[in-house]
Amino acid sequence: MDGFAEIAVFTRVVDAHSFTRAARSLGLTPSGVSRAISRLEGRLGVRLIQRTTRSLGLTDDGAAYYARCKAILAELEDAESSLARAGDAPHGRLRVDAPTSIGRHLIAPALPKLLATYPELSIDLSVRDHLIDPVAEGIDVTLRMAPLRDSELVSRTLGGVRLVVAGSPRYFAKHGRPRHPSDLAAHALIGFLGGDGVVPWQFRGERSLAVTGRLHTNNADAHREAALAGLGMIRLISLHIADDLARGRLEAVLVDHEAPPRPVYALYARQRAALPKVRVFLDWAQSLLAA
Repeated sequence: MDGFAEIAVFTRVVDAHSFTRAARSLGLTPSGVSRAISRLEGRLGVRLIQRTTRSLGLTDDGAAYYARCKAILAELEDAESSLARAGDAPHGRLRVDAPTSIGRHLIAPALPKLLATYPELSIDLSVRDHLIDPVAEGIDVTLRMAPLRDSELVSRTLGGVRLVVAGSPRYFAKHGRPRHPSDLAAHALIGFLGGDGVVPWQFRGERSLAVTGRLHTNNADAHREAALAGLGMIRLISLHIADDLARGRLEAVLVDHEAPPRPVYALYARQRAALPKVRVFLDWAQSLLAA
């Protein structure tokens, strides 16, 4: 068994959480899988998997190695797929990562039509609000609202999203409605926690406001729920609260002072740009943001 085969066995064991299940899926014996892992650990000079009688888990070295192996195997899969069927319709598994607002409220609702159009395409959609290493995790396309920072990735602007200041009717009945950004100093504001702390609120004319309320959160759903409960005002992507605004559960304020739409970027490895599944997804996502 060569080195790549041992890597494939290792990733299958981790994915299956079992030597026995991995062996069954690979057509090997459990002892054969165990020997392959032992050879791989011997060659690398580190322990990758902690074995007990009831469970197995990754060591720190094993977790780091697993992330890199998954990325490498995804690259090999894409390389073989693009050579074998270059120019064909999108096919294979596309791994996409998106922020909560865009993933849940824009991408996910529209996926059935995309998958119906391309029956040979499969999608793994992860939705989260923190930054990741897409190369290490084997992500094909990462959607983000921040400019490119990693030289390994290509950035494409897909469109923009509005950020809306809103609160509940109950909150406004008790505290009044702000008419200008300067009025916000007298209001309860719920801040969004980013990597560098609480994200300032931006308004037209490059006006920026530091948020110093009693409640901050790094999750868009928790953000919305706090506003619905009347705890204060939020500034959130309009996609995330569109239904609440339409039904009157939340009300937008300071609309005339909104900053320009915030750009949405697609980040992807340069070598994956030619894959039909990546090209079609990028064009499709751009059309959604333009609608």
